[in-house]
Amino acid sequence: MTRRTAKTATTKKPTAKKPTAKKPTAKKPTAKKPTTKKPSSSTTERRDAGRPRGQPIVDAVLEGTLAELATHGLQGLSVDRIARAADVNKTSIYRRFPTRDELVVAALSRVHDDMTAQLVDTGSLRGDLVALVRAVAAFLDGRVGRAVARAVFAGPIAADVADVARARLAAEAAASVAALLTRARARGEWRDGVDPAVLLAALVGGLLHRALLEQAPLDDAFVDALVDVVLAGVVPRPTGR
Repeated sequence: MTRRTAKTATTKKPTAKKPTAKKPTAKKPTAKKPTTKKPSSSTTERRDAGRPRGQPIVDAVLEGTLAELATHGLQGLSVDRIARAADVNKTSIYRRFPTRDELVVAALSRVHDDMTAQLVDTGSLRGDLVALVRAVAAFLDGRVGRAVARAVFAGPIAADVADVARARLAAEAAASVAALLTRARARGEWRDGVDPAVLLAALVGGLLHRALLEQAPLDDAFVDALVDVVLAGVVPRPTGR
């Protein structure tokens, strides 16, 4: 008998696989788009925010003052409304013009500068006076001029402004009249002893009378006639000489 040898089955142990560590993949940073915030109406900077003192602020304040005078007159003038119109703080106004009177006078001084800037040497005393009086008439015929003229005649409320205005505007007016007077004397058109202040009072007084009492237009025809009467008078000139 042949012997059978039984093979013993060998069981293989499963080999455990070593986990392979995965290399971390670096993510590329995504660039974020900068977001720009729109300024809200509450954060909008005023004209004078963070800015040095400058002429643009003064110009805006004086323009706002003239507009305020035209709309509300001297009695109803409001610095708050002027500040809003000029887009500045009230402190910016009071730093430059400590009182309301000085603010008004500065605005009127700006009008005076604009008027005198238009004056040129016309070659004759009559031509110079016509140019001057027409400039004053154009101011008095406008809303601002009428409002100021009425305020001057309104009573005590305008007394302080009038006092300040005399000191400031008198010197400025004297300069322009002095140039006119110098030219007239050089041409032999000015009689010795005539006070130029009387001449100006007659001319400006005639304009105010027509504008406020007659409430008639200050047209060129009236201005020309007014200058001729003041210069030549009404007494007939002698003939035969």
